[in-house]
Amino acid sequence: MAEGIRCRLVRYLEHLTPEELKKFKLYLKDEPSGRCIPRGRVEGADRTELAELLVSTFGEPDAWELALSILEKMGLRELWERARQEGLLDPTEGPRLKTNTRNTRKHQEGKDERSKYQKRMKEKFQLMKERNSRPGEHELFHHRFTELLLLRGYRYKEQKHHELLIRGGEHTKFMQERGQLIETVSLFDPFKETGIQPRIVVLQGAAGIGKTTLASKVMLDWAEGNLFQERFDYVFYLTCRELNPLGEREISFADLIANDWPGPQAPMTEIMSQPERLLFIIDGLDELKFPCNEHRYDLCKDWKQKEPVSILLSSLLRKTLLPEACLLLTTRLTALGKFCPLLESPRHVEILGFSVQHREEYFCKFFRDKHLGGKAFHLVKGNGTLLTMCSVPLMNWIVCTCLKQQMEKGQDPVQALKTTTALYMCYLSNLIIPDDKNFIPQHLRGLCRLAAEGIWDRKVLFEEEDLRRNTLEVGDVSAFLDMNIFQKDSDCENCYSFIHLSFQEFFAAMFYVMSTEEEGMKSSDASIPGVGELLEECSGLNSSFVVLVVRFLFGFLNVETAKELERKFRCRMSPKIKSQLLQWAQGESKINEQNDFSMIYLPEFYSHLYETQDSELVTQVLDNIQEIKVHVYNQYDALNAAFCIKHCYSARKIYLLIDFKVTYSSCQNLFSAPSLKSLELNGEIVKDGDMKLPHEALGKKNCQLQVLRISDFSSFAVKILDFFSAENLKSLHLISTPIRQDTVELLHNVLAKQDCKLQTISLGTCLYYPTVCYKLFSIFGSSKSLKNLDLSLNSFGEVEIKCLCKTMENQVWKLETLRMSRCKLTIDHLQNLLPFFCSIKNLKKLDLSHNFFGEDGINLVCEALEKQDCNLQILNFWEEDLSQPIEKTLNSLNSRKPFLITWKDYHMATIEFFDWDAEYT
Repeated sequence: MAEGIRCRLVRYLEHLTPEELKKFKLYLKDEPSGRCIPRGRVEGADRTELAELLVSTFGEPDAWELALSILEKMGLRELWERARQEGLLDPTEGPRLKTNTRNTRKHQEGKDERSKYQKRMKEKFQLMKERNSRPGEHELFHHRFTELLLLRGYRYKEQKHHELLIRGGEHTKFMQERGQLIETVSLFDPFKETGIQPRIVVLQGAAGIGKTTLASKVMLDWAEGNLFQERFDYVFYLTCRELNPLGEREISFADLIANDWPGPQAPMTEIMSQPERLLFIIDGLDELKFPCNEHRYDLCKDWKQKEPVSILLSSLLRKTLLPEACLLLTTRLTALGKFCPLLESPRHVEILGFSVQHREEYFCKFFRDKHLGGKAFHLVKGNGTLLTMCSVPLMNWIVCTCLKQQMEKGQDPVQALKTTTALYMCYLSNLIIPDDKNFIPQHLRGLCRLAAEGIWDRKVLFEEEDLRRNTLEVGDVSAFLDMNIFQKDSDCENCYSFIHLSFQEFFAAMFYVMSTEEEGMKSSDASIPGVGELLEECSGLNSSFVVLVVRFLFGFLNVETAKELERKFRCRMSPKIKSQLLQWAQGESKINEQNDFSMIYLPEFYSHLYETQDSELVTQVLDNIQEIKVHVYNQYDALNAAFCIKHCYSARKIYLLIDFKVTYSSCQNLFSAPSLKSLELNGEIVKDGDMKLPHEALGKKNCQLQVLRISDFSSFAVKILDFFSAENLKSLHLISTPIRQDTVELLHNVLAKQDCKLQTISLGTCLYYPTVCYKLFSIFGSSKSLKNLDLSLNSFGEVEIKCLCKTMENQVWKLETLRMSRCKLTIDHLQNLLPFFCSIKNLKKLDLSHNFFGEDGINLVCEALEKQDCNLQILNFWEEDLSQPIEKTLNSLNSRKPFLITWKDYHMATIEFFDWDAEYT
């Protein structure tokens, strides 16, 4: 009995994974056909119900064709091809064409080869070695892996040349609301804008964020049959760390990727026959020693041709070699500038690290005990710095390791982990036993020199020759191998590496703080650039490879860290290092001062100073800085900036831009700068735990804050008026911050105080709720201190105008300046407002620019005001296309009116007539 379309649809839908089924439904819901299935019925349908819905809605032939088209859009080519071929069969007569036995056999052989290769890859990737595990000790990858947050595209373009060690994990909700998070299964989905599938996906992120781990997870999931089965027949994994030693060695691309083949010879001709079914994972582009951006004219097109590895890789990246194939690349953010010009229409995906939920999950996996893991995480959760650090997987692992070691010793586990440097120092100190005979200081110096040499040479994999050049023999590094900070590379014979690049950067920093006067350094250090060159490099645009070294250097200036460095590592700081770092930092702050302290490097500069935890040094560096502009991209940025600003005693004006929700505890020091007179907050601050509210800092008698600007405080997680408690506040500006009933009440409490000094209020794009307008306007009308009111950028309708005019019944406005620019006022609105304008006896300046009442409206206002006995001095108009007749009218009116009529746009008018805050700042 022939199988019907319904059963056939069910059979093919059963091939889809749960994630693929979700995607199938999404495509179905977006189908532009005139007939459509109600969305609610699609979402809840299982595979059988979905097949029934398709057939009952579209009919059997159209349902089958629609399913085929969706499978093709999803990139499930093998499943689509199989279904398409089956669609060519007549269900009542069987196949129309006889099957080619030879092709069937060949196809089966290909599947067998693929299965063998997948099995080999599964064996290679299913075990992971912990960084501090014993030799031969491994753990199943899936037992330890924790999901990472992936963000589609760039978070901020201006930092693509710069990278922070720490990335906060508080962006999750923000990104989800905007649909910017992406899952691994969707990496090669078509771009929404064009419908074109990307051929290149770049996984980018900071040091230790999980780039290699995620790339390995993709490889393992494919090998286990759980990912990209219908998209890629073969996935090959190349690491730049392994490619570096090959450099200029000539080899064919086929031989390069056949290294892991399970049999004697890989069926390369068959594999390469369908390049669109191939995925090449290239891990660690930032670690490449040889350039890929120099080969333009000698690129390779033939996968059988022997060429230097540098040319093969450059040809693959530039899509000259196997242009139809897909690439999954991993790199630090800092290396993007070098590689982006080579890549054709890539999809950028940034790894943000762990969400708070996944951080806790990681703790439980690490401690292998949910109760113990939860207890440890509770310690971290109360410390904003540590919690933020734990968004980075490597930091999470180090934090867990240190907590475990500190708890086992019965010591306070949190106090020792305040900065990144302190965290690394704590981890390494616990590995070193006092008076350990195997630990020889001169071997440490050799290791540090090796690390520094590697940083400058962009080298992370070291051969025995490299060790000998730095006065180390293979036996000398045994102590470091035992401590699991140095390791023998499992993939390259006789090669060594640090357990992570950040550890190499730590030891490179240690190289610079060591005194070289003692015996032990037989070879000259002249080949390695000195501290001056290091700091000069850190000032440049391509400073990525030295930024963390410099950060650790500043961390070593901390008194406690310096003591631990000497006590545990027998390493005494060079007396010159502090003066060199201080001199450089002062020079950087002077450069920044000329640019309003808003340079692109600022987050890194702040983090260098934060690492010292030295308030006197920070005060010295930031001496005479009066205006600070800082962009905050995560909680760690906020902590760094707040610490520095707290000790910047001359700062009078601070501008803080946040592109996500920052917790108040991480930035509360911003409000205690002793000379602060002007504060601008652009973003959102949320409450965390039992925090102190802003009014506890701003409400102090010595608080000098006079001007406060707040933008984009939409959810009121921290009540914005908590910021209004400053005793000397004279000017308040709210922008894109909806005014609700509770805000009105709090504002009333502020203005009703006898000693209230608030003279200026600006509400731009804040009047979303007409129901609060009357109460709000009444408060303004009854205020004794309020002189300047700006209601611009709010849409005024009949309700708002009626509320404003009604206040004349009970209040006598004392305003001297009123601005209602861009309020969508028409000539009808104007007629209703004229009595209100004329009732304000002290009104000296009125701005009605960018409205819609034309020449008649201008005449109407001027005539009405002229008849009144008022003190008006300036009346400002502006329309986008000011016609000659209107201009003529204004000139004529100016010659016979007692007040000045100007026509300036909002910005120019602000500069000339309405810069209310100039006297305060």
